[in-house]
Amino acid sequence: MPVMTILLSVIALLIGAIVGWVVASARKTGAIQRAMAERDLARAERERSEAVAIEARRLANAESQARVAAETQASFLGDARKQMEEAFAATAQKTLATISSSFLELNKAHLDGSKGEIVASLDTKKAEIDTMLQPLRDMLDRYAGELTKSEHSRNAAYGGLQEQIRSLLAAQELSQREAARLANALDSPAVRGSWGENSLRRCIELAGMSELCDFDAQQTFLTDEGRRLRPDVVIHLPNKRVIAVDAKVPLTDYSVAANETDESRKRDALTLHARTLRRHIESLSRKEYQASVGESLDFTVMFLPGEHFLSAALVTDPMLFEYAVEKKIYLASPTVLLPLLRAVAAGWKAERTEENAKKMHDAGVELFNRFVKVMDLIAEVGGALARTVEQYNKAIRSIDTRLWPKAQEMQRMAGSGKELEPLSQVDTVPLESSKLRLTMQSEEPAEVLPFRE
Repeated sequence: MPVMTILLSVIALLIGAIVGWVVASARKTGAIQRAMAERDLARAERERSEAVAIEARRLANAESQARVAAETQASFLGDARKQMEEAFAATAQKTLATISSSFLELNKAHLDGSKGEIVASLDTKKAEIDTMLQPLRDMLDRYAGELTKSEHSRNAAYGGLQEQIRSLLAAQELSQREAARLANALDSPAVRGSWGENSLRRCIELAGMSELCDFDAQQTFLTDEGRRLRPDVVIHLPNKRVIAVDAKVPLTDYSVAANETDESRKRDALTLHARTLRRHIESLSRKEYQASVGESLDFTVMFLPGEHFLSAALVTDPMLFEYAVEKKIYLASPTVLLPLLRAVAAGWKAERTEENAKKMHDAGVELFNRFVKVMDLIAEVGGALARTVEQYNKAIRSIDTRLWPKAQEMQRMAGSGKELEPLSQVDTVPLESSKLRLTMQSEEPAEVLPFRE
């Protein structure tokens, strides 16, 4: 019975340690750092408690096996002792009967015999009886020795078990103190708020939004009435729209329900937990982030750092989602918010891909226009070469018709033997290519369709 009590206590301790570990994930300056340290301590305590529970189960099994073995051995020894006693009694009775018969026979046969002979006969019979009883005496001695060893072993095992139980009780007391410290730390609204904000920030980091700088933490806005609004996170969408997110940690009534064993009182605590969520929804609805935050979508996201907070509220208030939607508030746990943030990150990636494609298109248009200008210059060079060849050939024809005959006449009159070499015309002309005549493209960038959700 004490072992079962210890096991139940260890299980209750593990449940408390797990709850403490879950709620101790908050980390921020000041109180959040203490909560993080306490979370790590709770995790270590939980692991140690699990090890202690395993050791307790092992010791309980060992104790049960030792008890069964001791009971079996004791039963065996008792049966053996009983059998030996019965055998001894039967042997003694048989021996006494034999002695009595022998004595009567001696008395009848040697009634007149001497007293010394009778005593000698009795001593002989006594020695025979001792010889017959010696194996039984040795067996009893061996069983007594084994029983003594078994008792010593059982006492040693029980002593070790008691020491382990004392260690378990000490570990349980320490874990209870640490769990109480964690519970006291989470009683602070600042620590709870820091836990919710850090859980929200962790979801943003997992979605890759922090690297893209697509969120503004603790950004302040002014309403038309001059009130300051400060959502925990403002998520920017690719189409210049935003979503306001506020983190809430409804822990008080949920903790009462989690620690309650009576089903009726547990349901009452869950009902209060659902009412607390409704009050948070009403409070966020009155803030109207979607009207005060510029370019905001027409709803606000209320982030809960654990799925259990939402599922526990839906047990007693199944219409909680519908109520929140009517107030333009969407409830989101990490399993809901993380896919939403990943979708936003994918939208930003598509937006950047589209921007890069637009830049590449504009760069291509500019490169083509520059290529056209170069081709025009090459075409002008070709035209100049063609005109040069034409003027050259024209000059050659003029020399052949006008200058060459006079030169030959002067050669004859001078009597010079050197022959004048005639000049040849150039027949090669630059190629005329249609590819050199390209239409200049507009330098205006091409129209690129905007990203569609």
